[in-house]
Amino acid sequence: MFCPKCKRLKIRCICQKESIRDKNIKLLEKVAGKRQDLLPIFDTTDEIIYYEILNPFNPKPEVPLDKVQLDERSKAALKSNGITKLYQFQEQAIEEIKKGKNVVIVAPTGFGKTEAFIIPVLEKIYENKGKAMVLYPTKALARDQEEKIKFYSFFFGLETVRFDGDSTEKERRKVLGGEADIILTNPDMVDYHLRNTVSFRRIMRKIQFIVVDELHSYVGLLGSNVHYIIKRLERFSNFKIICSSATIANPSEFAEELFDRKFVLIKANHRKGKQHFIMIYTPSFYSTIKELVKKLKNKKILIFGNSYKSVETIGWILSKEKINAAIHKGGLPRKIREKVEREFKHGITRVVVSTPTLELGIDIGDVDVVISELVSYPHFLQRAGRAGRKGQESLGILILRDDDAISNYYKIKPYEYFKDKNYGYIEKLNEEVMKYQLLSMIIEKSLSEREIKKEWRNIVDYLVNRNFVKKVRGKYSAAMPSFKYFADFSIRGIGESIKMIANGEIIGERQLPIALKELFPGSIIIHNKKRWKCTHFDLKNKKAYLKEHPEGLEITQPLYVSIPCINEIKDRKKSIVDVVYCNLKIKMIIYGFVEKNVFTKEKLNIKYLDHEIVYEFPTKGLLFSAPYPSDLSEDRFPGTFHALEHVLIESSDSLTGGGSNLLGGISVPNGDIFVYDGVIGGCGLSKLLFKRIEKALEIAYFVLKNCDCKRKDGCPKCTYSYSCGNNNQPLDREGALEVLNIVLKEKSLRKTEAEKYKKEINFEWIA
Repeated sequence: MFCPKCKRLKIRCICQKESIRDKNIKLLEKVAGKRQDLLPIFDTTDEIIYYEILNPFNPKPEVPLDKVQLDERSKAALKSNGITKLYQFQEQAIEEIKKGKNVVIVAPTGFGKTEAFIIPVLEKIYENKGKAMVLYPTKALARDQEEKIKFYSFFFGLETVRFDGDSTEKERRKVLGGEADIILTNPDMVDYHLRNTVSFRRIMRKIQFIVVDELHSYVGLLGSNVHYIIKRLERFSNFKIICSSATIANPSEFAEELFDRKFVLIKANHRKGKQHFIMIYTPSFYSTIKELVKKLKNKKILIFGNSYKSVETIGWILSKEKINAAIHKGGLPRKIREKVEREFKHGITRVVVSTPTLELGIDIGDVDVVISELVSYPHFLQRAGRAGRKGQESLGILILRDDDAISNYYKIKPYEYFKDKNYGYIEKLNEEVMKYQLLSMIIEKSLSEREIKKEWRNIVDYLVNRNFVKKVRGKYSAAMPSFKYFADFSIRGIGESIKMIANGEIIGERQLPIALKELFPGSIIIHNKKRWKCTHFDLKNKKAYLKEHPEGLEITQPLYVSIPCINEIKDRKKSIVDVVYCNLKIKMIIYGFVEKNVFTKEKLNIKYLDHEIVYEFPTKGLLFSAPYPSDLSEDRFPGTFHALEHVLIESSDSLTGGGSNLLGGISVPNGDIFVYDGVIGGCGLSKLLFKRIEKALEIAYFVLKNCDCKRKDGCPKCTYSYSCGNNNQPLDREGALEVLNIVLKEKSLRKTEAEKYKKEINFEWIA
């Protein structure tokens, strides 16, 4: 009953915590010596499972300008900017671009990717009297790079103009009047003006180069749209494409998938300053971040969350602690976003909590510390690279949750984390994207039969049948009603959004279908560092009514069921499982919610809605039939396959680059397991998992086998899921382990009968 060492009740024993603290401090001393400035980070009962000092390498350029094939204007421009030497990758990029190749440049932020592409582009368009367009994923990044590109353009007598929603009337006239030689813009602007502005289409005929900056950000839905935007542009001009990117596992393959052309890959590895990489394993994610910020109060700190929800929750918790932390996220008004960037850059604000919006190369000054939720190792390096850009010593801290399957995998095998790869992915055959993009293509210029690819045929026929397109003399042209189709269209989110209304005003919006899980009646949502409660949800009119709910520490998690229906099987492979990739229709039914404590995750209450919320959406996903566990009774099948579905998705982050929060899952007691994209039309994540299903099942087996809970049902470290719609019930860890043992060891392949799901099935039980 009592611990013999500390004399406390065993349930209150602190010996293990003390030993963890001692172990942490010994690790610090072993790696860095007695560093008093770092001691507060290691003086914790959270376990430091990995610590390494990443030293600078290749920090300085080595190639003299005189050795590079550049004209005198380029050399003068670079020298005027204080550049007398180039990195080797810059020299290689300049050479390949001048040869007329499509090029992908992969290098860390802050090492001159801009110079590598803009200098040769300026030379070529000056020589050929053409134009170039640089696509940035955000307006902020274009604004950040504008001054630098204008500086280099000046030496060639060329005009660079930024063209986005914040441009002045004068800037817009310059672009649409043909005065701009280099257009700095984003895919949203190109999509809109290519479809709606005749003068813009005329300008596009003179484009010789398109530069796609931050290639790695064009994954999922945005990438699917950009694929077709480039196809639309190709109908007006024959241009070369240059891409710049942070580290991803498949840069040239991803560029080739995105743009349907071959690329030359140029890759570089550099680091300017010394960085301390610390991996912390904690039972309380939010408490750990709060304590780190307090301990590092004299540092300039950038915190990355992986979702809107985690960023808002961190911001709210820090504000309760009277810590002045700003939030940076997509959807904020431009003036607020710019104010956050400006005040953080100049040190007025010392802590910023951000969604991935600040991963990109916006200049935010000399950041000392980056704290990140778990992402793949290359992705973390991209985030951590925001610190120490001036060459100063910095900290990169990765937080692993003890109630997360993949975090526990890395706790046991930390070196596996460094093998993680960040894959670029898109779903080119997202039918919802294709409807908008092919209709845009037809509006811009009639489409001939020979231009229609096999995979486009059904979409073109759909547009004809809906009277958006008409066929005249063998060509497809837009009909008058076609423009109405774009009323709610955005290349960053298909379908409609739910408007969040408080006190008669719109305070924000959330995209469907994710909005269903956050804005049901009774739900608690944190928005702009305030807690709100949803009082009424109107799906028909796409509105959620909120009121402030400042008291309490509860958060809500929905109870829901997803019912699948297969529209078309797109691909199939038989390896250790017989798995199909397919078009799906998902019917989501929200019927209640669970209240939990934000810090401890303790369940406080279960409530049921007066009226279910039902929503259907098309997407992509995979299906396989797992073998039956021979030694188990049938009443354990539901928990067995439910647990397998959970661990497969939760441990897939190492294969999808941290995309499990965008995946949904369905398990059926007969062993059929679906994993689908939680995005209308699909985003490519489930396809990535489909291609790597063997490795995903191996990791799932390792997680279950090595979890120290040894419980029949499992625990948050192995079988539980944050996003389970069935309150993590029933679960059977032992059964799932037996199934995976059959799959991996006995190689027993069960046929997947996907055809039966081509009509909606009434399930007796589904999770």
